[in-house]
Amino acid sequence: MADSGEILQGYPIEEFLQQETARRRSSETVQLYRSCLYGLRDWMARHGPVSAQSLDGWRQSLVRRGLQPRTVNLHLAAANGYLRWCGRPDLLLRHVQAPAAEGPQLTRPEYLRLLRTARRKGWRRLYLLVKLFATTGVPLQCLDQVTAELVRQGRGTLNYRGSPVPFRCPPALRQELLDYMAETGIYRGPVFITRTGQVWNRSNIFRRMQELCLRAGVPEEKANPRCLRNLYKATQQLVEDQLAVLRQQMYDQMLEMEQEAIGWPADPTAGQSQTA
Repeated sequence: MADSGEILQGYPIEEFLQQETARRRSSETVQLYRSCLYGLRDWMARHGPVSAQSLDGWRQSLVRRGLQPRTVNLHLAAANGYLRWCGRPDLLLRHVQAPAAEGPQLTRPEYLRLLRTARRKGWRRLYLLVKLFATTGVPLQCLDQVTAELVRQGRGTLNYRGSPVPFRCPPALRQELLDYMAETGIYRGPVFITRTGQVWNRSNIFRRMQELCLRAGVPEEKANPRCLRNLYKATQQLVEDQLAVLRQQMYDQMLEMEQEAIGWPADPTAGQSQTA
C-alpha cells in the first residue's frame, strides 16, 4: 500500500485529487489535501488495515502532535472527502471541537497601527511591550522573566504556571531591546520596569494599552496582551499552513526533475490509430 498511492485499495489518491481540481478547488487546497492524504496513507501503512478504529487512531495522533484544531480539521476534511469518493461514508471522521474564541481578535493592520501610534507619541517602552507580546507570544505572567540576560541570549525557557515555555526573541525586536537597555542602563534583571525598578504590573499595562488603542483608533476591548498573543498564534499557524503547501510543491518539483532525467520514455506511437 505504501507504494500504490492508495489508502483504500482500488482508489488512487491522485484520481481523487483530479476530481477535486475539476470541482474548482484552489491549487493550494489540492496541495494541502495531497499532503494530508499521503500522510494518512503512510500512517495506515504502519497501523492499518483501514477501519473506523485505525482512522480514529490517526485522528488522535494529530491531536497528540499538538496541531491546532483548525489544522487537524483540515486533515480530517481531506480524509472525509476521499472516503466519500471511495463510497465509504461509514468511515467518516468527526471533526475536533475548536476552543471558544478568547475574546476579540486583533488584526495585523490594527497591530501595526498600535506600533505606529506608540512610535509617533514617543512611548518607546509601550511600543516594545506591544511588540514583545505580538512577536514572541510571551504570557503576561512571564513578563518578569524577560530579563536583560535573556534578551542578550536571544532565546531561552520561561516558567509558565509550572510548565516550561520556549522563548525566542526575533532579531529585529532583540536589537531594539538591546538599544533600549543600553540607553536606559538596564544590564541585568527584568527589562520592563518602572522608574522605581518595579516590573510593570497588570493594571498599569492594561491602562496604557487602552490609551494606546484609543489614540490608534483600535477598539478598546482589544487593548490587552491576550489579543496580541492570539495574533502571534494566528500568524504562526498561517506560516505553518503556507509551509505545508511549499513543502509539497518542492517535493513534486524534485520528482518532476527526476522524471525528466531518468523517467521511462513515453512511446510516441501509443494511442495512434492504425490506418490501412
